[in-house]
Amino acid sequence: MTVVLRAYRDDEFDRICEIRGLDTPERRDRFEARLMNGAEWFDHYLHLAIVSDDELVGDFQLRQCDRTRPDGAWEMGVELAEEFRGKGIGTQALIVGAQYAFDHGAHRVEGSTEENNHAMRRSFEKAGWKFEGVLRALFIEDGIPHDYYSYAITKFD
Repeated sequence: MTVVLRAYRDDEFDRICEIRGLDTPERRDRFEARLMNGAEWFDHYLHLAIVSDDELVGDFQLRQCDRTRPDGAWEMGVELAEEFRGKGIGTQALIVGAQYAFDHGAHRVEGSTEENNHAMRRSFEKAGWKFEGVLRALFIEDGIPHDYYSYAITKFD
């Protein structure tokens, strides 16, 4: 299995919206604005296609906000199509994504996942990311708080 990150092609927009669950015109429009520059930053976001064996399987997001984060400390997110989960692609995307970030100016990349997302937590660990703590009540859905587990990797690890 080969996993690479690359710019999105125009013909992949509908598929990545499906993978990300973008089901309203407003959400699709907002996302499309981020993709219009290819593999270039838009505001403080960079989206890259996760491709495994020449097939689009997910989205890798990098975020760098100079108003809230020190220079070189980036955040990331991974979204995989359901049918490609549990195959090691997420772990490989974390490895490749961290290297991409380090090659482009980051010295630290962090990410988090919902407490009960055991598969993603294992992916972080397999990819060499370190557990840093629990982000208590990070998200509230229907009045219910959700804790997230935070992980990070640095170019010094």
